Amino acid sequence: CSGSGGFRKRKHDNFPHGQRREEKENVNPSSALMMSFKSFQLELDTRHDKYERLVKLSRDITIESKRTIFLLHRFTSAPNGEEILNESEVKLDAVRRKIKQVAQELIGEDMYQFHRAISPGLQEYVEAVSFQYFIKTRSLISVEEINKQLIFTAEDREETTNMVKFFLM
Repeated sequence: CSGSGGFRKRKHDNFPHGQRREEKENVNPSSALMMSFKSFQLELDTRHDKYERLVKLSRDITIESKRTIFLLHRFTSAPNGEEILNESEVKLDAVRRKIKQVAQELIGEDMYQFHRAISPGLQEYVEAVSFQYFIKTRSLISVEEINKQLIFTAEDREETTNMVKFFLM
């Protein structure tokens, strides 16, 4: 670097700013290159929106799973243990409906691209289900048993034979 101040001149500093504006105006918006970039932009925006929806669903799953766990912590000290187990089952059914929404969002997608968005909620759900199962049976639940609870029928679709399977890894 020569001169004082330590700033290097960049390539575009040689061009007057008005000339760069003219170059932008000369770009044909219907050119193949611009159409490709518009297509990529739409695809990226769609993927980002889906990712954000999945993050929100995962947060909802986390919150409801934590509430279920807090409810189950009262099991030992409460006289109405069966009522608490029933209430926890209702809460976990609501969480499973949220997981079904996640599974529907992921139909036709590579689940691993969205793994970071959904993982925290699923982990909290597994903890809640495991805790409830332990209270009921005094044993640990298997991954297969949890996965059985996460197979959904697609009743909103035209074909009712389709199944949405959402397996934990």
